[in-house]
Amino acid sequence: MHLPASPNALIPLGLLLGLLLVGGVAAIIHFLSQSRPAPPWRKSLTHLAQHSPWTLIDLAWILLCVTAAQLLSYFFLPPSALWSFLSLHGVLILGLLWRARGKTAPFGRRLSWPSALGQSLLRWLAVLPILWFTAFVWHVLLNALGWAPELQQSIQFFIHTDTWNRIILLIIAVIIAPIAEECLFRGILLPLLARRFGPWTGLIISSLAFAVLHNDLGTLPALFIMAIALSLACIRTRSLRVPILMHMIFNAVNLALLHLLLRAGLLT
Repeated sequence: MHLPASPNALIPLGLLLGLLLVGGVAAIIHFLSQSRPAPPWRKSLTHLAQHSPWTLIDLAWILLCVTAAQLLSYFFLPPSALWSFLSLHGVLILGLLWRARGKTAPFGRRLSWPSALGQSLLRWLAVLPILWFTAFVWHVLLNALGWAPELQQSIQFFIHTDTWNRIILLIIAVIIAPIAEECLFRGILLPLLARRFGPWTGLIISSLAFAVLHNDLGTLPALFIMAIALSLACIRTRSLRVPILMHMIFNAVNLALLHLLLRAGLLT
């Protein structure tokens, strides 16, 4: 990390961060000022879990397919972050579609896309200041303990690869990964765990599993909080479209900020 070549390079980054912060505060005020209280999320999650068509057998088959794809990729394909992402998220989507056949509403109710987009944007903005504060405190703590976490593997790949691979990673991160991960964690794992262990345990374990899967100590608490927010969005709206779109926005904005950091010379 070094100083930017020109102060002007920081202007787009500062404007975007400022707009996001203002939008986040406005979204929080919007939710706090709602006159009609939302129903208890625990009751809603219990109802969601009881009516979920997914079973442990479905989960086992999907995880078996993903594990087999990861092993084949490791032993028979050239080392590549792209192959690793595709063998995980691509196979995960195929497995989900296979096991979803014949099920009634396997991915929740079909909320209209305009409504889902509006809900997603508001909920993502509302959690954003909390994510930033958590990430800041966590990094201060890690640095105080003498631990300087490296950038996430996918971010390192994005920084050091060529334009074509960046485009492919963009498609995976903004489209494929959110669909695959939300269907797995919020669509299957959350209701299964809530059905077996209760709403609190289901929410915590599924969110922790989501954060741990990304294998990055530096973002662990922020990803855990983001997973909680995604789970609550799914519970409140009874549709996977909202957390999927929230996840897409989250990844897209993070990549946009990463691009601006690179242009400003703050990352190399």
